Order: sequence, then structure tokens, then C-alpha cells
Amino acid sequence: LCSQILLIVAILGMAGTDPSAPGGLWWTVFWAVMVAFASAPQDIVIDAYRTEILDLAKLGAGAATLTLGYRIAMLVSGGGALIVAGFAGWGWAYSAMAALVLVGVATVFVNPEPAMTAAYSDEEADRTSARWRIWFRKSVIEPFSEFASRTHWPVILLFVLLFKSGDALIGHMATTFYLKTGFSLIEIGVVSKGYGLAMTLIGAVIGGTLVARFGILKSLLVTGILQALSNLVFIVQAEVGYSVPMLTVTIGVENFSGGMGTTAFVAYLSSLCNLSFTATQYALLSSLFAQSRTAFSAGSGWIVERIDWVPFFCVTAVVAVPGILLLLYLMAKTGSENADTLVSTENTR
Repeated sequence: LCSQILLIVAILGMAGTDPSAPGGLWWTVFWAVMVAFASAPQDIVIDAYRTEILDLAKLGAGAATLTLGYRIAMLVSGGGALIVAGFAGWGWAYSAMAALVLVGVATVFVNPEPAMTAAYSDEEADRTSARWRIWFRKSVIEPFSEFASRTHWPVILLFVLLFKSGDALIGHMATTFYLKTGFSLIEIGVVSKGYGLAMTLIGAVIGGTLVARFGILKSLLVTGILQALSNLVFIVQAEVGYSVPMLTVTIGVENFSGGMGTTAFVAYLSSLCNLSFTATQYALLSSLFAQSRTAFSAGSGWIVERIDWVPFFCVTAVVAVPGILLLLYLMAKTGSENADTLVSTENTR
């Protein structure tokens, strides 16, 4: 609730800024940082909650459901915001997004605590004399030491960092590319966030089915290759230029493969969490994932300015290769297609 209230305030703060006005850019940056700060704990708690209430066999379905909710939110806050901004301006668009955070606030009141978390809290409440020492040990020290005790844990962390790096690089520049190609905000909003959502959801369902049928690691391999290849479709879009039908194909392929990959990847991250330390361990893993998106996308504009769009799209496909190679290494070392064997600990699930 604290993070959601702060998020509402931060988004409303962005609604009142104008980066083109004198001194306005710094206020926009400040509120953007506050939005990121407020949203991070909310994401971590939601993922920890989902991980605690699902068993291993349901992680694929849970990841698909997460993708469904996330993409519906992206449709509203992405395409919806672009359409509102096109008609009424960015101030109204951000104000509408701030109001929609209240949907998340409502879910806090209708969902109970997981039984395991509630029991843990009651147990610790009876030991007030050592409350903070016990909390720090169980919430910070033990989760990290437990994860570091696993076989191949440095490779696992590197894989988490790199797996969706190609997607991160291209995703940051996709809207800019569409605008440079000549598409309007409304066209991008309708095709990218409307039709694109449908293709993402189809991909998410298929990704969840792959996880249930073939296991997490095989699904990661298939979807990782498809994600890398899908970036090359942007080359065709660059050659064709302004064409709504081609834009539909480009967005469809990219979102379909991205939906599959995200579902398999979220299931993988969840499978790595020990149920005793879900919040801290998922925070570690999701932060690495978020860092890859930030780090790899930060220089994307600089790269495009120097090598142009077509070579840039080739680079995004190549950047995805190290993650696939790390996955092949992990599969070879474990000799299994199930993600739980990567954990190498007795009490994970």
C-alpha cells in the first residue's frame, strides 16, 4: 500500500511537469525516478506472493497469468496513454494512469496472506527481544547464503542477466523506430498495444503450454532462439518503410515470441526461489533482470545514431546469443530439462 500510494503521487507529479519548459526537465527526471523507486517493491512483493502460492507444476500457468495481467496493463498504460495523449495531452494521460493504480490497491484488500508467510510472522512476533536481528538474518543473510551454496550459481545469475538482453535493447527503441518510419502515435497505440497485446497473450499461453509439456529449460531454449530471430523482422520493416500491414507483421512476430519467452523466463525465475526466502531471492533475480533491461537499453540510442537502424537490429540479435550459450551450458551440466535441478538444494520446494 505504501508503494502504491507513492506511485500515485509520483505519476501525478509527472503529469504536472513539462520537460521542454525551463527547468522542467529536472522535475520530470525526479518524478520518473520516484515512479521507478515506488514500482520496484510492488513488483517484488507481487512476484513473491505468486511464487509462494503456486507449486512447481503450476509455475508455467502462473507465469502465463502474470504475462496476461502485465500485458493488459501495458495495453492500458501504453497504447491507452498514447491515445489519450494524442487527443488530450500528456498531463491527462498520466493523471489517468495514476487513477488506475487504485485497481492494484483494491487487490491488496481482497487477497489473503499466504499461510506460510502468516505463520512465519506470528512465530517471529512472539520473539520481540530479538525481532530485528532475526529479521535481518532470515530476510537478508540466509537468502543470499542459501543461493550461493548452489551448484553453478554464478552461471545462473549471468544467464538471468543476459537472457533477454536482445529484447531489452530493441524494446527501448521500438517506438522511436516506428515514429522515425512515419507512423503516428495513434497508429502505434492501436497496432502495437492492441494487436500486439493479442499476439503477446497467445505467445504467453503457448509458452506456458511448452513449460508444462517439455519443462522449463527446453522451453527457454526454444523461446530464446525465437526471440533472437524475431528481432530480424525489424530489418524488413526498415526496408519496406511506412506500411501498416508490415507494421502489423513486425509487431505480431516480436510480441508473440516475447510473450513465449517471458512466460518461460518468469517460470524459471520462480523455480529458483526457495519458499522460505521468496521475496529476497526473487528480488535478487528480478533486479538482475531489470538491470539487464536498463544497462543494455541505455546506449541503444547512441548505437543507432552511429550505425543506423538495420545494423542495429542485427546487433540486437547477436546480443541474445551469449544468453542462449549459457543456457546450453547449464543444460549440459545438469543433464536434465527441469529447472528445479539447477537449484541443487534440498528444501527449495
